[in-house]
Amino acid sequence: MKKLQILLFTLMAIALLSCTKDQTKTGTTVEISVVDGSTGSAAAGATVSLYESSAAINSNTPKYTQTTDQTGKAKIGVAYLSQYYVTAQLGSKKNYYNGFLPVGIFKTQTDIQNSAIQTPAAVIGSVKFQDTNGDGKISAADDVAAPSVSLTVNTNTTFTTTVY
Repeated sequence: MKKLQILLFTLMAIALLSCTKDQTKTGTTVEISVVDGSTGSAAAGATVSLYESSAAINSNTPKYTQTTDQTGKAKIGVAYLSQYYVTAQLGSKKNYYNGFLPVGIFKTQTDIQNSAIQTPAAVIGSVKFQDTNGDGKISAADDVAAPSVSLTVNTNTTFTTTVY
């Protein structure tokens, strides 16, 4: 009888442990809001992509892709990962250009003259990039990883990005 009780207890313990919820696949969502930097309005119809690594960005293999709704938002249920890299594109406007972060659009010649030197040369209406190292010129030294969102298991995480 004692052996039967031990066996029954062992089987119950195994069953209980095997029912542990897999937190990598449920309850974690990312809500990305995309803003059109030229107008300041919601970027409806933008394509949002989530990548697991920088290498995935380089090979253009997103884990998730979704289009923003009329409010400029895309809500994506994801497998839990501590961080996803986020790219967004609306027509030719992007939030990340092969290592460079856009920070605006050149509006005047004075704006161009007071900004970091870019190659090709900046013109009114072209994208202004962030001088991440502060040396006064946009070069390979300003190359950074794409924007990323950090997640918590089984939560809804919000993230806002701007396309230029």
